[in-house]
Amino acid sequence: MKVIEPKDFEAFSSIYKGERGHRLAEYVMRFLAIDRINQVYDKSGSYTGAEFTSRLLDDLGVHYVVGNAERLKKLPEGPFITVSNHPYGGLDGIMSIDLMARIRPDYRFMVNKMISLVKTIQDNIISVIPAGNKKTALHSANIKGIRETLEHLHKGHPMGFFPSGAVSDFRLRDFRVSDRKWQSSILHVIYSVKVPVIPIRFFDKNSAFFYFLGFLSWRIRALRLPYEVFNKREKDLRIGIGNIISVEEREKYTDAEAFGAFLRKCVYEMPMPASFMPRKMLKLEGESA
Repeated sequence: MKVIEPKDFEAFSSIYKGERGHRLAEYVMRFLAIDRINQVYDKSGSYTGAEFTSRLLDDLGVHYVVGNAERLKKLPEGPFITVSNHPYGGLDGIMSIDLMARIRPDYRFMVNKMISLVKTIQDNIISVIPAGNKKTALHSANIKGIRETLEHLHKGHPMGFFPSGAVSDFRLRDFRVSDRKWQSSILHVIYSVKVPVIPIRFFDKNSAFFYFLGFLSWRIRALRLPYEVFNKREKDLRIGIGNIISVEEREKYTDAEAFGAFLRKCVYEMPMPASFMPRKMLKLEGESA
């Protein structure tokens, strides 16, 4: 079982079609370390949901620790939303599902088309095509994704978002790694549904070389993402859980943009927790023993 196969490259260019094209795709996969991702995925691919993400992270050797973990025991029983920064570019989505779906198996996360290739988490994702920096009409796949999201929430289930829709980058303006502007379409969804919101912050980052590549081209930087998974082996990646934002708190904001600015502040100004609990030690309500 593989995340990406040579035939999947045909959608990117006609040069990958046919036997010769598939051989070229195999070379590209080795060059980008996609073959290593496939090898790890193959070990865990018979599982689904949080059981899959847990085994995948173990096979990758990726560990995370959670600050303010006691707040997870106060999650609403019905629908709620999580909003997070997006520093890793895929791995943070896997970690989000692993953490939240252990408590609520019905938790789903909005992801880009690439992550949607991971078939074993199909029940926990809603896929969209990330919006670029230019203002363009909504893609039909995104309209479908937003409809699915609203339906999921209206049925009483939780939902997670990276409101930026793209991996964080290094910004010279404030000389730090942060998300680009959060997408208005996502903020309008979050504002419209009137459910509690839980801010989540990933405190760690990708490598300096990853951000350097971003100055050259976002396409070149994207090629680095598989390596960024493996350079986090045996590290304790830190996640902070913010205070739950009630519907009453949301009512203080007159529009989606103002509420979005508040949510972003809740994420990026979240204090570093005094202590963290390893993922393996978390005892969460809803998780099987």
